[in-house]
Amino acid sequence: MDKKPIIRYLQIEMNEDCQFLKDCTENPTKAMYNLITSRGAVQLWSKGIKPNSNWKISDVKRYFGMNGNAKILAEKLRVLHQVTEGSKWT
Repeated sequence: MDKKPIIRYLQIEMNEDCQFLKDCTENPTKAMYNLITSRGAVQLWSKGIKPNSNWKISDVKRYFGMNGNAKILAEKLRVLHQVTEGSKWT
């Protein structure tokens, strides 16, 4: 009997007018850079470490059009990165 891996995807709700989706069409390199760096920063924040003195989680929420606490946001960004990693942006 073959065991198939269970892949769990979190439902990601994003504001349609968010800057991330605009950057995906206008400047995909910038969008991916912001996704990768924000993902790392939110993971640090969820463990109680502030990435830098000017960093705010509300800026990340606004840019990606998402809501939730740090742990939920980290999981949403992880799933978003997995989804976008394989797709072609150009």
